[in-house]
Formats: sequence, structure tokens, C-alpha cells
Amino acid sequence: MDKSRIFYCQPQKAFMSISNCHELRERPTGKAAAGAQPKLIACERCNMYPMVDKNKVETVTITEYLGGVRPQTLSA
Repeated sequence: MDKSRIFYCQPQKAFMSISNCHELRERPTGKAAAGAQPKLIACERCNMYPMVDKNKVETVTITEYLGGVRPQTLSA
């Protein structure tokens, strides 16, 4: 899987790279660093990452994203 791809993260309500998703969810639960994203708690309850890992969530490359292309949001 290309971890540089961008997808729409529903818990964070933001476009995010797959690599950032992996970094956020590997942090210990409840141990957000000082100055961390205020919505980090959403990652602790996320059930979206299995679909991200299995490429069931639409992604775009960083180049496409910077060119204005946005991946569709997952309708669950």
C-alpha cells in the first residue's frame, strides 16, 4: 500500500495521508502529546482504519490532491 495517498478521515473530519493515520492510531490510548491535535481522541474510537488498510476507502495521490482532486467520502 502506498502510504503517501490522501483519503477523507471521517472521525477527524479532514483530508489526511494514510501514513498520518497509521502514526496517530499507533500512539498509546489517552497519551496525546502536548500540543497534539484536539481531535486525536477520535482516532482512539476509530473503526474506519480496517477499510483504509484494505484499500476500500477512495484515495488520491498527493499530486492529485494538490491539483484540486478530492477523494469521495465514505458513506457508512
